Amino acid sequence: MIVEKSQVKTESDFSYTNRFNKKELSFKPKADEVMVTFKPDTDEAAARDVMTATSMAISQGADLERGFAVFQVGADQDSDRATAALVSQDRIANTLPVMEDQEGLTRYFLPDEFTVQFTDKVSEEKAEKIIEDAGCTIVEKQRTPGYYTLTVPEGKGMFEILREFSKKKTVAFAEPSEVGFNDELYTPNDADFPKLWGLHNTGQTVSSTSGLIDADIDATHAWNLERGKRNVIVAVIDTGCDLDHPDLQANLLPRGTEDWDFADPHDESPDDSGDHGTHVAGTVAAVDNADGVIGVAPRCRVMPLRVNLMSGFNANRADAINYVAAQATAHPDRRYVINCSWKMSGDHAGVHNAIINAVNNSVVVCFAAGNADRNIDTSPQYPAVYPEVIAVAATDQRDERAWFSNYGKKVDVAAPGVNIYSTVPDDSFNFKDGTSMASPHVAGLAALIWSHNPDLTNKAVRKLIEGTCDNIDPKNPGFEGLLGKGRINAYRALLHTPLPAIKYRVIRRYGFPQKNNGSSSAMALGRMRVGFWYRTVLMFLTQRPFSERIYFLHPNTGNVLGSVDPALNDTIGSLEWNGREILAANVTTGAGSINTINPVTGVQISSLPVPPGRGEGLAADRRFYYYSTINRIHVIRRSTGTLFRSFPPPGGPCRALAYGRRLLFSGNSAAGVVTVFNPNTLQVIGTIPAPGSGANQIEGMAFRESTNDLFIANQSENVIYVLRLAF
Repeated sequence: MIVEKSQVKTESDFSYTNRFNKKELSFKPKADEVMVTFKPDTDEAAARDVMTATSMAISQGADLERGFAVFQVGADQDSDRATAALVSQDRIANTLPVMEDQEGLTRYFLPDEFTVQFTDKVSEEKAEKIIEDAGCTIVEKQRTPGYYTLTVPEGKGMFEILREFSKKKTVAFAEPSEVGFNDELYTPNDADFPKLWGLHNTGQTVSSTSGLIDADIDATHAWNLERGKRNVIVAVIDTGCDLDHPDLQANLLPRGTEDWDFADPHDESPDDSGDHGTHVAGTVAAVDNADGVIGVAPRCRVMPLRVNLMSGFNANRADAINYVAAQATAHPDRRYVINCSWKMSGDHAGVHNAIINAVNNSVVVCFAAGNADRNIDTSPQYPAVYPEVIAVAATDQRDERAWFSNYGKKVDVAAPGVNIYSTVPDDSFNFKDGTSMASPHVAGLAALIWSHNPDLTNKAVRKLIEGTCDNIDPKNPGFEGLLGKGRINAYRALLHTPLPAIKYRVIRRYGFPQKNNGSSSAMALGRMRVGFWYRTVLMFLTQRPFSERIYFLHPNTGNVLGSVDPALNDTIGSLEWNGREILAANVTTGAGSINTINPVTGVQISSLPVPPGRGEGLAADRRFYYYSTINRIHVIRRSTGTLFRSFPPPGGPCRALAYGRRLLFSGNSAAGVVTVFNPNTLQVIGTIPAPGSGANQIEGMAFRESTNDLFIANQSENVIYVLRLAF
């Protein structure tokens, strides 16, 4: 139900202070999208009238029951004029540009609503009196006590009222009423995943201790981008490993005839002498399955090297480190990370030299900072203080320094290290505390980064880990600057990880036959009859609300050979050719199906139900349809129409898909990058930085195998680029 909204003020100051975390927040308006709210009783027909009158299409989505939509500013439209056109419509209550925050993320704020959480001491009666005195009305009383969604008062701006409420002592925080689109995360189905607060902290209680929301390494977000590659190896130099553990076995590197037991000269197998090494290995790379736990890098492999941590020689530990360095040299196609969750009594040249050797041979080396509750600047903890290693402190479920964790300027980063649930011998699981448990979180992150781009140097991997941490100093008074760069954030690290680029040259470019005024474009290659001859044509469509046509273009010149009106399909976001007919998927009206269209008449022949969501990308091989709903790619059997599997796009939000040479091309339009990957293994082959510019660089794609040509529709420029790839 839509609540009546007052007319709000147009603002130029898009800033306020977040009372919750004391951050000064400011936003920049984007020129290509506008958030609108509707007046009560606006139905689908009225919303379509707005689209027609303004020549603007709904982009991200709409909720007419709640009364909002996001409108796309056309490539040939001026942002101010487009907004004015929306404001002039009698069904529109208010508008606000879609915003970009200080981290470059896109934010969808309603122009005439905001949310307020009052402090615990404020009664319901007092809270609602404050709301009334401010001239606001309640849109929704949230389930959380003292938490309200409110209207912006007549004549005021949303950011203006936020600044006013944020100054009130009775308010815990106030912020915009924000809509999230396509925010689905990859969440593993491992039975004990809820216990892994270090990977995903929802504030859950683990081991009788309640957590703080988001005091974690953001693993579920990171897994949307990368879950690891088999040629990235984490050497766990520890007490050994339970080699038969069902949650580890599939991810253990085969040993062959190599001696991996550096503690016992009479044994070559690194079986765990306790449980420490098995626990560490699980945090690094426990298998992503339906049982037990999951590791930070669940598709990477572990090389367990056993050393004696109870009464062993440092020289043997140096041997193990040097062994990894030698393996890195012997296997240039692999990338190696070392995790060492142990300490030494003092400086040891053999171990230090081995670490230097490993780093010089492109290995990333992670060490636990130690559990003595001391400053390692003044009371050194070796080997953690060596500058070549990443020294890791431990945090708890509330992002506070673990009481036992060492600290100091020589600590590089922090990671979860309290109540860490992981694998232990005899096919079991248990909790452990320690910087020993924190360090493998960092080693796992290094493995994810290298999986995302194996061309990076070990120095670049380390820089990404340290440069993308979350600042936890405010939560740790007295330890500011003594917990390294902060607690690691896997998602931010992967977001900032560049992918390897595939070389290409632009061999031609030509303009769209019809300019885009909507939210999507689509392309596909097909061999069909044009006139008296069969020939390969480039099928192309770009959105103008309710006036769409599928054009048949000459792929070499862009000349129009013909066109057809796709009946019953007004908001097509993707096209494909099945050998006889055109396949189309819609982004709004009719979303959730792949429709078969007669290429001569445009009549819809049939419809295949598919997972709900915007049909932004569609590609096919002989067995499967690949169907993108932006943050998910669904694999659908062509023979039965059943869902085979689905996964997050390796390169981030996918607005276009193409298939060729047994590879999928996934277009992140806003980033202007095509990610090329194997659809069976999800291994990323490389990336293609798209030519041209704009916020919608890759809205349609097609691939011609015979020439290695990739066609890209740049909607911002209304230009089709043809790239010759250097495969």
